[in-house]
Amino acid sequence: MLHTRWMTTFCTFAITFALMGTARADDQMMDNPVYTSWAKFKAGTSVKYATDIKAMGNTTSTETTQTLKEITPDKATIEMKTSMVVAGSKMDMPPTNQEIPAKIKMPDPAATQATDVPKTETSTEDVQAAGKTYSCKKTIVTSDQNGMTTKAITWTCDDIPGTTVKMEAETSGSMTASTKMILTDFQPQ
Repeated sequence: MLHTRWMTTFCTFAITFALMGTARADDQMMDNPVYTSWAKFKAGTSVKYATDIKAMGNTTSTETTQTLKEITPDKATIEMKTSMVVAGSKMDMPPTNQEIPAKIKMPDPAATQATDVPKTETSTEDVQAAGKTYSCKKTIVTSDQNGMTTKAITWTCDDIPGTTVKMEAETSGSMTASTKMILTDFQPQ
């Protein structure tokens, strides 16, 4: 279970790093693209994802529902409900709230020149999810750290709150793991 949380956190960090960059020293602020994507919708809008994680010989499946509880000029409040199936046993996790600020620190242009910045490629691709076809921006991020290579692919669409339609990640090297996530339901309000 701890490894599953680590893998989920690692994949989230990799995607966030690729999309957000690091903060600038002078703390200039910009619109948060995650907030902006949720701000297009009314409270009650929800998205549901199915995720399969394979690591260290174990498979974990999760179903996560994100529901917009409140949108204000300063933040979006998203309720997260997760059910996990680990070793054949289903566990419902307690709901949690996540606050997404409307503004975030601007990325540091110098960070893109650092040697340890992940390699990023982008293209477009149609993806079928939740009974529809979405025209998506496909982003591939490859990084090498601590004897491991991670390749994360995300498909994003501005028509979906949070923008994620699909995500796949593979880690190889001193540890191997894979994660696949796809949008299974979208209920706009």
